[in-house]
Amino acid sequence: MPTAGDPAHWVLEAVEAYELPLLRYARRLLDDLDLAHDAVQHAFVKLCEQSQDQLQGRVAPWLFRVCRNKAVDHLRRAGREQALLDDSGATAHTVATPPDLREPDPAALAEQHDLAALVGSLLAHLPAPQRETLDLWCSGLTYRQIAEITGRTEGNVRVLAHRGLTRLRTHPRIRTLLNDASTHDTARLS
Repeated sequence: MPTAGDPAHWVLEAVEAYELPLLRYARRLLDDLDLAHDAVQHAFVKLCEQSQDQLQGRVAPWLFRVCRNKAVDHLRRAGREQALLDDSGATAHTVATPPDLREPDPAALAEQHDLAALVGSLLAHLPAPQRETLDLWCSGLTYRQIAEITGRTEGNVRVLAHRGLTRLRTHPRIRTLLNDASTHDTARLS
């Protein structure tokens, strides 16, 4: 196992921190687990060719950019890149855990699972640029990092995120859930 002084240590830390978020991102882009694994592996192989100083603390956006480029290469070979690169058109999604950590409520867990499935389904119907932006945003990246990864301007990324979130928020099923939650909170405060 490499130690903190070993040059490979920072690469292993990056693998630990970013492998799963990259895999989720690549899987959503490619809709193929094997191709997603290939894109993520490619990103980490390329990372091994870099020096830590070259990246100047920008490991996450760099990895996502390399992974995205490999995914786009796969899509081009499959003839599907147009949907990903088209800016026209107007998710693991975390769900809050119950405060009682002793024994989760099965009904609450089922509700959370259903909500995650609903949001995932709605995300899948967003235009590809909005979906990609929200996927990266949900991975904890900033608008500037997302712009760097996707090759868009930061302003365009903000617009895509806003439009995507607005479409989700205004979807009838989400509106119903928000209204139900608001009614439940009001009744509980009374």
